[in-house]
Order: sequence, then structure tokens, then C-alpha cells
Amino acid sequence: MIEIVGFALIFIGGLFVGSFLNVVADRTPKGESPLKGRSHCDYCKENLKAKDLVPLLSYMWIKGKCRYCKEKLSIYYPIAEFLTGLAFVGIAYYLGVFSQASPLIWLNFAYMATIISFLIVILLADIKYKIIPNRVVFPAIFFMLFFMALSFTFIAASSYTQLKADPFGKYLLEVGYWKDQMIFLARSLGITIGTSALLAGFFWFLIWVTKGKGMGGGDVKLAFLIGLINGFPLSVIAIVMAFLTGAIFSSILMLFKRKGMKDVIPFGPFLILGSVTAFIFGQQIFNWYIALL
Repeated sequence: MIEIVGFALIFIGGLFVGSFLNVVADRTPKGESPLKGRSHCDYCKENLKAKDLVPLLSYMWIKGKCRYCKEKLSIYYPIAEFLTGLAFVGIAYYLGVFSQASPLIWLNFAYMATIISFLIVILLADIKYKIIPNRVVFPAIFFMLFFMALSFTFIAASSYTQLKADPFGKYLLEVGYWKDQMIFLARSLGITIGTSALLAGFFWFLIWVTKGKGMGGGDVKLAFLIGLINGFPLSVIAIVMAFLTGAIFSSILMLFKRKGMKDVIPFGPFLILGSVTAFIFGQQIFNWYIALL
């Protein structure tokens, strides 16, 4: 019962975070600050009251239309709120936050919730405005690099302290075990950053080959971010999944004549979908591929 209440609270919290992410995704592509000014209708510019800002419920209560000018509101608002709430619950369930009473679990939850929030903003901005804002993707990259450096420092310090406090651990320190482990960890981080750079270079190459018609500069930065999030080899799987799902979706749209060969379809959402898919199922996909060789 306690877990059910806990997940419900996390879902509700995710709804409110999703509401804020909508604001960020709407304002950053326009160069506006998401922290300044009250929320308002995009059509009549009327400031919204508290009763207009309750996630999901307000949209359903006013039947998807502005209370003041009656213009139809974007369906992306409730979808983003629900998606964020669902994502937060999924992260909490994946980590088992209620089965392990550990501050590190909640720290990991905060880390993953922050990453998924960045991705949701990028997803919304690319779908609605066909742009991946630098004001979102650069902070996301900085956050990942900072977290990686912080994690390395924490692991190094904690493992050294534990070994030094243990009689046998002191021997391991003397023979260089701790140093070898840190070199291995640093090498892993280097591979992750190097893979990210290669993925970004690959997308830059696609832009150069297609003369900017196939990809945009935002996709280059997003590919680098995905490399940092997923690591190697899951980031490669994420990119492959993005191209596969993008090709299937584009083919379906052209089959039903909703899009033509010259129409532009944002690729960012497929990169994000590929990243999430690789994070959840990437290891199984990798093992399946290795078994085929």
C-alpha cells in the first residue's frame, strides 16, 4: 500500500514537472526565459489562473480549449505531462526506490529524472518548432559531463577509503590494485566520451554529404548527448534504432500521403526514442546480435 501511494505521488510530481517542461519547450526556441513571466494563452495572450494550470485536469475540464478565447489548445500539453509522470514512475520502479532505503537510490533517481526531463524538452521543441535549442542541449551535455566527473571522484574516494580501512585492502593498495581500477574506470569514461564525439562526427558528415538537407546541427549535439547517456556500445544501438524507426515512420507517412519526399521530418524524436529503447533493451539487443555472429 505504501508503495502504491509512493508511486502515485511520484506520478503527480511528474505531471507538474511535465507542465513546466512544456513551458521550457515553448519558450526556449523563441529565446524567452521559462522562469520569467506568467503562463498565458498562445493565442489571446491572456494570463492563466491557477485553475487553468492543473496538469491533465485543467485540459480535460476546459475540453482542450482556451477558457478565454476558445481557441483549441495543443494536445502536446497533456501528452507531455502524462509522459513525464509515467517516465518518473518507470524510473522509480526500475531503481526500486521503495524497496531499498538508500540515499544513493534517490540520488540516482534525481539524476535519471533530470536526464529524461532534458530529453522530453528536446522532444517537444523538435516536434513543435523543428529545432533543438542550444539552451537545452548544451546544459544537458554539461550536466552529463559534470555527473560523470562527480561519479568518478566519488567512486575513487570511497573505494580508496574502504581499502585503506581494511587490513587486506591495505595490501591491495600497495600492489597497485586501486590504481589499476581507476585507470580502467578512466579508460571507460574516455571510451564513452570518444564514442560520443564519433557519433557527433558521423552526423556532421551526414550534414556535409546532404548539404544540410538530411540533418541539422541540433542532431549533431543530440547525438553527442546520447553517446554520453547510453555509453558504448548502447549508444551505437540507439543510433541504429533511431534510423530504423525513422525510416519506418517516414515510409508510413509517405504511404498514406501525409508527407512527401521533400518534406522535413524532425529526427530528434527518433534519436530520443532510440536512446530510451537502447537504455531499456540495449543489452538484450546486443546479446542477440552477438549470438548471430
